[in-house]
Amino acid sequence: MAKTYIIQKGDTLARIARARLGDATLAETLADYNGLPDGQQIFVGQQILLPSNKDRHAAVKTRAKTQPRAGAVWLTAPHGFQAVRDTFGDILRYIRDDGSIDPKWEAERMLKAALPFSIPLAWDTSKSVSSIRCHKLIAPLIEEVFRQIVAQGLQSTIKTYGGGYVFRPKRGAVKPSTHSWGIAIDLNPNTNAMGTTGDMDPRLVALFEGFGFVWGGRWAGRNKDPMHFQYCSGY
Repeated sequence: MAKTYIIQKGDTLARIARARLGDATLAETLADYNGLPDGQQIFVGQQILLPSNKDRHAAVKTRAKTQPRAGAVWLTAPHGFQAVRDTFGDILRYIRDDGSIDPKWEAERMLKAALPFSIPLAWDTSKSVSSIRCHKLIAPLIEEVFRQIVAQGLQSTIKTYGGGYVFRPKRGAVKPSTHSWGIAIDLNPNTNAMGTTGDMDPRLVALFEGFGFVWGGRWAGRNKDPMHFQYCSGY
């Protein structure tokens, strides 16, 4: 379980890594885990996350267990902040001085993955979505996941849709959320709030994980996020 740490006067990532993780050379790991492209850009009062032993020793590459349909090739899910930027785009170059995102980011990278069935919106169940806004590189993968949801009779396990692409920081942190790259989906948020165990159907979880997604319900403590599925690890 990742723990939080508040930056104190005189701190550097190397000092924090040595004091809290037992190894000053883990400063780069600490920077990557917190989405800090420049490890020198920390400030007093800033909250960062200290990766757990499990996080630090996670496999660098997470490959989907499910074989793609004939002719389809699934992109390998990246591990860590830098790998996410390398794979899906350097979002930091598109964040403007006022903290907003340049519209070019969405125009160049996002598109709609069509769904085989409509899902009610979590915040207004009188309305539904028939597509998910996501990164163009994983749109075919998302479409296949939902085809398999229908094929395996799991459509009823999805009650509401909580969101796909949206530019925002990760909850409780300053680094961009994986939603900002369009590589995360929230499902059934009304009964799977952050920090709770939730009630996500284990068959649905197994299907997503089989395609290489990471399920936030396996995280611990306040970071536990059972509504959340993301196509990357270590971030």
